[in-house]
Order: sequence, then structure tokens, then C-alpha cells
Amino acid sequence: MLRKLFPAPIALLALAACNGPPAPLEAGVCWRANPASAGKVSFSPLARGVGTLESCAVLLEALRLQGAPQVNGAYQGYFIFVGADAMTSALHTGGVRYPIFQPPQRRSIDRDIRRLMAERGGRMPDANDFSLDHAQP
Repeated sequence: MLRKLFPAPIALLALAACNGPPAPLEAGVCWRANPASAGKVSFSPLARGVGTLESCAVLLEALRLQGAPQVNGAYQGYFIFVGADAMTSALHTGGVRYPIFQPPQRRSIDRDIRRLMAERGGRMPDANDFSLDHAQP
């Protein structure tokens, strides 16, 4: 009986190792991922007082629009991946990535970010410069 149960915990440990370390959990903080040597990632706060994962993704998108090809980050335990083709989130770096915004939403967000940056002389907007409207059913 013990031989049959032993492989399951080892498999779970191996699966956890593949998923990597968890994303930072601090409430209301939008984190920017800073790639380090040997594939490790550290995080630095991008903004505090951020209300939603979507708002954090918009701040990361603003960084991308300033010239970074890809900007990754995290918000309250979720990883956020922002590249030219998509804005997604996942519980683990190797996990299933779910879209944060659909292409038409992203085009509208990008237009608004560019307008805000032009109004601010090229500076990135902060979390208080925008609000996201959520459609009500």
C-alpha cells in the first residue's frame, strides 16, 4: 500500500517545482518583473494603491508602449504577461495564461495610454490617471 502512495507526493513536488515560485501577494501593489541571472526573477513595486489586476496590466502596458518589447509583472498572487501580441495572466509562470483584455479593448486602452503620455510630456501615467469601466450584465 505504501509503495502505491509514495509516487503521488513526489509527482506533486515535481509539478510544484515546474511552476516556479509564487507571484507576490501584497494587496494593492502592481509589481514589475526584473529578470535576473540564471532564469530567476525578482520583483519591484511599480505602483501602490492599484485596485485591480486589469489596472496593473494597463500600467505594465504603458511601460511596453514606452519601448520595452515585453513587460511582465504580478498582482496579488497572479503573474501578468504583457507582450505585443497579448496581455495575459496566470497563477504560475508555466501555467495556463488567460487573456486580460480582448484585442478591441486593448486597442482602446493603448489609444488612451498614448493620449495620457502625450499630455504628460511622454511620462508614463500612474494608477490614478485612469479608470477601467466594467460592463454590467
